[in-house]
Amino acid sequence: MTYSMSYTSLVGDKNTAGSIARWVNYSKLDADQILQEAQSLIYSMLRVREMRAHFNFTIQVGNAHISLPDGFLDPIGKISMLGTGAKIEQRYPNFIQRRRTYSEASGSLGNNPFTTTSGSLSVNVNLPNHGLAQDSVFYTTGAVPFNGVTIAGPLDVISITDANNFLIDITRTGTTPNASGAGGGAAVTYTADNLVRGTPRYWGVWEETIFFDVAFAQATNCNLQFFKSLPMLSSANPTNFLSSRYPHLLRKAATAQAWDFLRNDAEYQKDVAALAALVEQANAEGDLMYRGAAFDTYLQD
Repeated sequence: MTYSMSYTSLVGDKNTAGSIARWVNYSKLDADQILQEAQSLIYSMLRVREMRAHFNFTIQVGNAHISLPDGFLDPIGKISMLGTGAKIEQRYPNFIQRRRTYSEASGSLGNNPFTTTSGSLSVNVNLPNHGLAQDSVFYTTGAVPFNGVTIAGPLDVISITDANNFLIDITRTGTTPNASGAGGGAAVTYTADNLVRGTPRYWGVWEETIFFDVAFAQATNCNLQFFKSLPMLSSANPTNFLSSRYPHLLRKAATAQAWDFLRNDAEYQKDVAALAALVEQANAEGDLMYRGAAFDTYLQD
């Protein structure tokens, strides 16, 4: 008897051909959860053509970071600046932080310079011709309490609204605005450590975000190729490339997670080891798609 692997068959009861419950001969599995964990396990190791994607994005003047695309797993190569063809290399987070430099300025804000939105930790700051960049640090003192918060201390500049306004993140104050509106009083002073602008050379990833070593001096269109996880199997998405092209991987990952659910460590370790070997083979076979490709060697970009 033949069957087509699908979400319905995988999460079926022990009498269903191709079900996880039948494979481990146990009817009381949390099959849906096990199937999701199995796919996550595969995505942590598998890197094949179906998982390749590209991310086109624009960084505006003064910005220094952008959120990772949905499903991001690993980058492929460097970020390309499309207008010039120049490349931005990846480095580890501490390297990016050490590369960043700041210029410092201080002064006073106008009357009621802060504007809150109820329930939001992002607060607008009005400072005419501020010249600040995203990821700058804004130190304030002298504000009076309003809308349930007192805005003071070193706060991150999270986005630039326009030449006269920017947003800060007040998470570190430990309070959340309970009303919307302007406030803070007329005696607020500040010191701003402004992230220097330029042409980026390096980028890193933390907090599910791509951070650059400088703020962009001009608006730039960029491209990054990457590996991504694909939509999980579900009742609304009954098949995917794993169930059609790699059913043997999905079965082995599913039984491994089922054994883990059953607290059978010996069988779990055996299936994980077998899965790793199968994934290694699949990744090697995936590289065969380049068998007709020509490659250049870059010594320097």
